[in-house]
Amino acid sequence: MNTLQPITVLGAGISGLTTAVRLIESGHPVRILAKEPPEQTASAVAAAIWFPYEAEPVEQANRWSAKSFRTFQKLAGLPGTGVRMMDFLVLTRSGMDNSWKDELPDGAVRPARPEELPTGYEMGYIAKVPLAETQIYLPYLMERFRKAGGELVVQEVKDVESLLQGGRIIVNCTGLGSRELFGDETVYPIRGQVVKVKKTRPVQSMVDSMNKGRLAYIIERSDCIVLGGTDYDNDYNRKPTQADTDTILARCRQLEERLGAPVVLQALAGLRPKRPAIRCEKEEGRNIIHNYGHGGAGFTVSWGCADEVRAAIILIARQ
Repeated sequence: MNTLQPITVLGAGISGLTTAVRLIESGHPVRILAKEPPEQTASAVAAAIWFPYEAEPVEQANRWSAKSFRTFQKLAGLPGTGVRMMDFLVLTRSGMDNSWKDELPDGAVRPARPEELPTGYEMGYIAKVPLAETQIYLPYLMERFRKAGGELVVQEVKDVESLLQGGRIIVNCTGLGSRELFGDETVYPIRGQVVKVKKTRPVQSMVDSMNKGRLAYIIERSDCIVLGGTDYDNDYNRKPTQADTDTILARCRQLEERLGAPVVLQALAGLRPKRPAIRCEKEEGRNIIHNYGHGGAGFTVSWGCADEVRAAIILIARQ
């Protein structure tokens, strides 16, 4: 008979799903309550390449990212996960914080050669990093959760006190929902738009995130090329705009001339949940563990933060 505390995970985005998988595979009875199913969350819109973008504090984010990196490496060797390792060009300049690379395995990162850089850039790193193709990876996590005995219930939660009855533990992975549900006014959206275009020839996947308001990235997936993006603070618009599509196409064509005149397949927008620091900790006085505010690094820190949640639950059990 299972004697571990039952756990309710709130939210079915990447943080909620990953945490639920980690906990249920550790022996806890787990259910997920979520306002939206995984395919309707911001996580489904994400480019989902490993890179700690807009994640703070940097030192902790790098540690969680490195732990996730190693888990994704293992998943990349398994069929049906939607995860693979790929070369990713991170454009940067002298004086920028490039500490994201410091805890990665030996050989994972090297300086880019001059001929590998787009026109006008002087510095970059080629990193072999995980890419999680969301249309495969999110269903993979959901199936893994269900096979372990987990249940997902799609319903909006407006009060958590009743969920704490009987020694239950809540893990809050609601992202922006934490603003209303838990009164956290420090969490806010960074609106991101992506444009999916048709694959016609190989391109170099890359990112330039050096300047606020000038974010640009190219991610080659198996079914398309994802171009991005936008980084608008406190913008709640979940619908893509033609103006943003035009801006994204122009920036990305400057970075990668092999894009040519890309055929647009779809434009999507999502809201990244950002706060001054990722909240991954137990709440004082209640059996609630928070795991949200990951900015643009939800996938990147997902397994590291899930392990942090599991460690917090072990401490609760010992009390």
